[in-house]
Amino acid sequence: MSHSSISLTAIEADIRAQAPAFKEIYKIPCSQCDKPLDMMSRATPERYRLMDCTEAVSHRTLRILEFTAFPRVLYAALSYVWRGNKPTAGCRRSTHEFSVLGAEDADPIGVNVLIDVCTAALACGALYLWVVRLCIMQTDKQDKLWQIREMYRVYTFATVCVVAPGGLRVLVPLSEETQWIHRGWTLQEVVAPPAVAVLFAWTHGAGKMHMRIQGENKYGKIEVVASGQSAMMGLEAVVGICAVGQFEFTPDNNGAHSNPQSPLHVEVALFGKPLSEPNASQDSPLIHADEIHLPNVAVLTFATARNLDTEEMRDYCIWQCALVRTSSRPLDMVFSIMGLFGAVLDPADFAADDRLGATIALAREILRQGRSASWLGLAVTLPPCPCLPTFPVFPKTSVAGQAMYNLPNGESRTVRLEEAVYPNDIGLYPPLKGSMDENGYHSFNALAILVAIAPDATILSSAAPYDDMTHPTQLRALDGSTWRVVNANIVIDTLDVRDSMPPHREPRSYAVLLGFYNGIPAITTGNNLRAMLLTEHEKDLYHLRSYFLLSGEALRWTSTWKERGFCVGGPEMV
Repeated sequence: MSHSSISLTAIEADIRAQAPAFKEIYKIPCSQCDKPLDMMSRATPERYRLMDCTEAVSHRTLRILEFTAFPRVLYAALSYVWRGNKPTAGCRRSTHEFSVLGAEDADPIGVNVLIDVCTAALACGALYLWVVRLCIMQTDKQDKLWQIREMYRVYTFATVCVVAPGGLRVLVPLSEETQWIHRGWTLQEVVAPPAVAVLFAWTHGAGKMHMRIQGENKYGKIEVVASGQSAMMGLEAVVGICAVGQFEFTPDNNGAHSNPQSPLHVEVALFGKPLSEPNASQDSPLIHADEIHLPNVAVLTFATARNLDTEEMRDYCIWQCALVRTSSRPLDMVFSIMGLFGAVLDPADFAADDRLGATIALAREILRQGRSASWLGLAVTLPPCPCLPTFPVFPKTSVAGQAMYNLPNGESRTVRLEEAVYPNDIGLYPPLKGSMDENGYHSFNALAILVAIAPDATILSSAAPYDDMTHPTQLRALDGSTWRVVNANIVIDTLDVRDSMPPHREPRSYAVLLGFYNGIPAITTGNNLRAMLLTEHEKDLYHLRSYFLLSGEALRWTSTWKERGFCVGGPEMV
């Protein structure tokens, strides 16, 4: 049965049979959508709302329904950016555009894009669509705060999430870069749902995608949404082709021709462009072009995976993805991921710019649940947050663009993941847990060894940050400082007895083991062991100064470190 033949009466009968009470709060032909629409004059705060996809596709009509309780119907949720790509020469422009009252700072919504999204939703079996701009009362603070708490639930129970990376004004081709992967809310929007489809401009018809990543062949399917205009592909496949920057496309009907054409080579930049051009050859473009050029894209694969061995792997990758994203409001960087960790915070409890307080509240709730401190070692090349050093420095927030952080000299730098890694549960290092107080001090037990500043004559390179792979006596931290490992007997007999220490002694510092980390895909060679460099700033209070990278060959040595308790926070006051 075609989507256009579905009876509106039958649809609503189905709703009434299995869903809570609802009412129609808005209905207008798309041709009349030519000014900021006040769709919520008949809406009630703290209600669920959905757009009718069949009305949009069959009759080009915008129709919004409001439910008194969570709607038990098949619906899709939309992921997009508030301010997306601008129309370019040759792109498909919408015949009508409209804005929504209270959200005029966002790009206008293109009717053609909205109908393509609804068409994709119908193709995935969803009759309705949830859109932030259309289903939240943009002029009502009470409704907004309530919807933020419900956002994770909305995406979790969606049949599918449809991603429009370039925004709602125009569909962009795979070769055009967007800001979607840099925006805060889009992470939850693709991690929570059971399925995700990416929508893009496409003129080559349905067919198969082939790429190579880290020496492995990967395949995917491109499905047409609007013939000659748009198509969709699963998120996992799109993330893969974005990570390597290209793929080969073979049309479904290629075998029907007497002279089948060679696969079409397609460049991809949808989720970002690599800093250097992929190393490909003209004869076989994919043979040498299988390296991961965008770690932040690759790590999204693990954040959305359903088959990881441990919760810590997934959580760590979620933190990595969140780090390189930004939003118009600092608080959104916490609220946009809290549901992924099973937490619900009340936005009314925090000031609009209190990202630090909200982050502490989220971390405390995660630890209270008995989960691990999966944010530890999140970005070892970034400086620690001065008030909450177990986290890296917080990037600045903005309504558009990428995440940036301030340098000490006043300049700004883009936050980038230098690598795509995840913690590997090899049975030797249980994940660190513990508790956190309201000032952000994290108390936990971990394997550790005492270290002290090495003599100035000690020189270790960043390529070989230790003097021995299996049992080092000297270590170079990522901040460039060099340290010597203090003999265990000395630790017990003198340095660890605080009352016997002279008042002028150096603060105690420890290498504190985090664990064994794999690359993405599973690369297990190199400096896989990681440790925090903690330095005491008050009695029994430590702050994170930097990190150590150790060879996997030091696995046996690190397992002999002694377990001790730490309280890590500050040194600046919250």
